[in-house]
Amino acid sequence: MKSAGKLVALAALSAALLAAPWVLSIFWIYLVVEILILALFATSLNILMGYGGMISLGHAAYFGLGAYSAALLTKRAGWAMAPAFLVSPLVAALGALVFGFFCVRLTRAYFIMLTLAFAQILYAVIYKWYDLTGGENGLSGVWPSGVLAAPRNYFYFTLLVSGLSLGAIYRIVSSPFGYALRAIRENPVKAEFLGIPVRRYQHIAFVISGLFAGIAGSLFAFFNGSVFPELAFWTKSAEPLVTVIIGGQQSFWGPVVGAVVFKGLEIVITRSLTYWQLVLGCLVLLMVLVFPQGLTGFRRGLRS
Repeated sequence: MKSAGKLVALAALSAALLAAPWVLSIFWIYLVVEILILALFATSLNILMGYGGMISLGHAAYFGLGAYSAALLTKRAGWAMAPAFLVSPLVAALGALVFGFFCVRLTRAYFIMLTLAFAQILYAVIYKWYDLTGGENGLSGVWPSGVLAAPRNYFYFTLLVSGLSLGAIYRIVSSPFGYALRAIRENPVKAEFLGIPVRRYQHIAFVISGLFAGIAGSLFAFFNGSVFPELAFWTKSAEPLVTVIIGGQQSFWGPVVGAVVFKGLEIVITRSLTYWQLVLGCLVLLMVLVFPQGLTGFRRGLRS
């Protein structure tokens, strides 16, 4: 019964999303695209946080790598959108492969600070390498080509890519590999004693997380039409982190719920208040103190 209810809810959500571009204005279409991209970005971080127990403050590095790779391949190398979109997440995964090699060898605070350090190094390179990246001005004119140039069509493209990516992540975290990550999260010493190669599995999770963050970054680049250094700055890493906290860690749907709430509150609050970040900070404080498992965890508690 419970599985049937989830399938019905998922089917209803899919139907609503498919019908959305025909009933919503362009503003709301763009907002839903932003939510889809943020949901994928936050879910990629949740592979590390929720399932692997690894908190990253530099996850924007892979989002930025995906976005800038797509922009550079189209603007500098003259590639078409399709090959640029396919290659850019691989560049992000390569970055995660290199950075993760060093990060997973450290634990707790040292791991967190090293992820932040690598992201800031990437930000500095993007900001200073004016001839390649455009420096502080970024790169503009990174628009989707062909049929995807229409907002409605790009909405469906984003829905398809994010849906397939979320489906792939669900299969990964539901696999034996995903359960091994949970074991590592709960007790890495015992997991290693049971024969789980802890560092190798953490490194693989790091690369997978970077790959899907790169997909989200590539989607954003063509949606926004431009890229800028702040995409790799530490404040950008706070977005998926806050989204996961709001929605709930250790829950697959937590980041998706968090993305809807985050973007919804941003739209509502910025229309009436100037200091959106202040409200956001209070919200995060409330979630940590009152609902440490996020909205999805709170709902599970009420149901039980």
